[in-house]
Amino acid sequence: MADNNTPLLKVEHLHKEFPTGSGFMGGKFSKKVVSAVNDLSFEIRAGETFGLVGESGCGKSTTGRAIMHLDPPTSGKVYFEGRDISKMNKKELKAMRREMQFIFQDPYASLNPRMTIGEIISEPMVIHGIGTPEERIERVRELLDVVGLNPEHINRYPHEFSGGQRQRVGIARSFILRPKLIICDEPVSALDVSIQAQVLNLLKDLQAEFHLTYLFITHDLSVVKFFSDKIAVMYLGQLVETADSAELFRQPLHPYSQALLSAIPIPSSRQKMQRVKLIGELQSPIDPEPGCRFAKRCLYAREGCTGRDLALRDFGSGHFCACCRAGALEEQTPSK
Repeated sequence: MADNNTPLLKVEHLHKEFPTGSGFMGGKFSKKVVSAVNDLSFEIRAGETFGLVGESGCGKSTTGRAIMHLDPPTSGKVYFEGRDISKMNKKELKAMRREMQFIFQDPYASLNPRMTIGEIISEPMVIHGIGTPEERIERVRELLDVVGLNPEHINRYPHEFSGGQRQRVGIARSFILRPKLIICDEPVSALDVSIQAQVLNLLKDLQAEFHLTYLFITHDLSVVKFFSDKIAVMYLGQLVETADSAELFRQPLHPYSQALLSAIPIPSSRQKMQRVKLIGELQSPIDPEPGCRFAKRCLYAREGCTGRDLALRDFGSGHFCACCRAGALEEQTPSK
């Protein structure tokens, strides 16, 4: 058991690469790799919500799956309550997954259409050999009530529910083992805006009542601002900035973070939006060149931005940024 000073989750220099499958005899025999996650390091304390944000394809979901070893990382370490997950045997890994659960992005694809809602939610208890059939049914009924669904619908199938209701089923399934950490992978991106608010409020209520910890993966900055205590900004597999939520929205340091925040709609006719327009094209994640992967789209890029990977630097108050010009950019706004 970890002491009070140990982070619940600690990620050190996490890498995840995939072989390319293009070309003659690609995939297995290809020497080229897609660098999906590159040297990620961060910590999450018990009771926190840590937001991992970035555009689609930047490696957020891959990071979540690598942490749980659903897709084991290529290199790097993941510590849960001070224990190195990579050194766990199958029995220990199974026990660890009782404490770490996953909410998937697509409520339509993540539920088995051949199983009833009761069977889906109770499946983790069956896998871990917890409780009698009667106790499992009772636990499912309790959770259906907690997540705002009718316990009498326990024998219905997923197709009989709306998208928001299905995601509530997914939340109940992830919560049934009473985990300490839940990885939420875009849990509201497939839902209508009004339903998003309901699901987010439900997650907040569950966290407050049961002292849950969340790794919240999303591309929606409005959601992450509402939901997260700390935020890490990710671009093409790299972390470019981390800070407390309020600090990041008050003073983003990395040009990519500034561009993301400038894209958030402002609900005011008096305040004019000042969009940061990106230039250039995305760098390929296949065998990327060393250095800042945002450099080809950055208005401030210079020679020192490429040729070597840039480490996160501490700018005070837990605000870290991987940009060689971050200090000089604090008060600057691009002209176009």
